[in-house]
This record gives sequence, C-alpha cells and structure tokens, in this order.
Amino acid sequence: MLDPQALYAYEPQALSAVEAAFGPGADAGGNPGGSAAGGTDGPVLLHFFEGFMDAGEAGGQVVAHLLEDSRRVLLARFDADRLVDYRARRPAMVFDRDKWTSYDAPAIDLYLLHDAVGAPFLLLSGPEPDVEWERFAAAVRQVVERLGVRLTVNFHGIPMGVPHTRPVGLTPHGSREDLIALYPRWFEKVQVPASVAAMLEFRLAEAGHDVLGFAVHVPHYLARTPYPQAAVAVLEAVQAATGLVLPGAPVRARQDEVRADVDLQIAEGDGELRSAVAGLEQQYDAVAGAVDRENLMAEPADLPSADELGRAFEAFLAEQGDGTND
Repeated sequence: MLDPQALYAYEPQALSAVEAAFGPGADAGGNPGGSAAGGTDGPVLLHFFEGFMDAGEAGGQVVAHLLEDSRRVLLARFDADRLVDYRARRPAMVFDRDKWTSYDAPAIDLYLLHDAVGAPFLLLSGPEPDVEWERFAAAVRQVVERLGVRLTVNFHGIPMGVPHTRPVGLTPHGSREDLIALYPRWFEKVQVPASVAAMLEFRLAEAGHDVLGFAVHVPHYLARTPYPQAAVAVLEAVQAATGLVLPGAPVRARQDEVRADVDLQIAEGDGELRSAVAGLEQQYDAVAGAVDRENLMAEPADLPSADELGRAFEAFLAEQGDGTND
C-alpha cells in the first residue's frame, strides 16, 4: 500500500485550533491525545460520505446543518482528485452567457465544529471515495490516532417497510455491546454491498478503536425525498451516544410541515395507497410489541412490497406534478 499520509494534509491553523479545543495532548503535529482505544477522553469524530445509500437524505441533512456552524475550522483536506472518479460523478459547472464562471470541485474535508453549548467535535464529510478504500481507511486511522479520537460515529438512512405515522426506528452497530445495548435488533446476519463508511468502521474496530453507526429507518415510499424526521432521529441518537448537544432547530421545525404534506397526499391518493400505509401500520404495531424477540422484523406479514408501495406513491406524486392539484 502507498503511504496513507500522502492522501491528506493538515491546514496551517489545524495545530493551534485542535490544541485550543481539546488541549495540548491532542494535536495535528505530534502525538495522539489522551484517549487510547476504549478510553473516555478525546474528541468525537462524526463521518458521513455522499454517494452511498442515504434514504430520506438523513445523513445529508445532518451534515448540511452541522456545517452551518459559523465557528467551523477546516483542519485537513483529503486528496479528492485522487479518490473521486470524476467521470462517474461529474462535478457541476456554471456557464454564464459566454464563459464558465464556477466549478464545484469535490472536497473530502475534516472540520472542527462546536455543539449548542460550545463543546468541540470533529466532522469528516464529502463524496464517498471511489478508489483506494484501504489506503483511505488507513489515512483516517492515522488522523484518529493523532488527534486522540475516542469515538467515531457514522450515520445514514435506509429504506424500510415502515409507516411515516409511527416513530422513526434505527439499526445501531458498533465495536462494543454497551454502545448499542439500548437498541432493539432488526436484522439477523445479512450480506450487503460495502460502503466506505462501513469498511472504515470495520477497520477502525479491528485496530481497537471505539466505533458506532446508525442506520435510520425511512419509509421506503419517502426514501427519495428529504425526510427531516430521519435527520432528527440521527441527531438524537448521536447526542445520546456522545453527550454532544447537537443543534437542530431548523430540521426539527420542518417535521410537522412534512408530516402534514405527506398525510394530505395520501388522503387525496387512491385507495391502494391508503391501504398499503394502513398495512404497514398494522405490521409496525405488531412487531413493536414483540420486545422480547431478538429479531423484530422476523414477524411474517402479508403486505405490499417496497416496489409496489413506491410505484403507487410515485404515480400519485406524478399526477400532482401534472397540474391536477392546481
């Protein structure tokens, strides 16, 4: 493997910013901070990468909101020019009359942010690397160890056969049982396509670092639209796990608006759509009471598939887009 350190570079102000936030033990120019693997001191690192599954834009909404922090400090930049396949995900450019006026270059950046009470934490975000995953994971591990990170947390949304009329659930995963003990288990052993976030969690855990992840359950008929309820579930789960007080008033404020809009669209839709949602409600209520079962999704149910419900909902939305609601 090529040298992982060549994949990233700290900004000139990184050392002083990290020392001011976390103390001189955790710095960007020398030794790791006071948090060995499994320790209780040191910063928390949140990470989310665009490009993999993120139903309801759960992770994307959270990152966009956190980056509104006016005190944010750029600590390090990863070499997106090496890691991103531009032809697979072409960056946007703006052409104005007779010339190109902007280019939206991809960026994989590490930021120092602060929560609502001023507590510092780290955020790594950007497009999911297309290549050199192992080298990227090794590079992030170097950052984790140099800055003395005590816990890394990732999050994203997954489409599930759940109704929007019930509380948002999530599937936790991590390196220690006590990190996820409070949450029910929704899955047995499954094989799924890999992602950088999952592989990074796996490699860090192998190296003895504490890691935690949350897959938030988004109604599959709302998977392609921003779903603030899912973003709020992420914020609350991260807060409970880390002690950070993450700001989220704008995201929370949109929950009632989105719920009312979805309710109206379903009420005005065809009977098949309403029946499908009612069926999901029955399934949810049945398994929600099965708290003693290890796998809550093991309950059989004769319900419409995700594709069937998604097609019904998309058909209704298409009708609205044709002007039938004007």
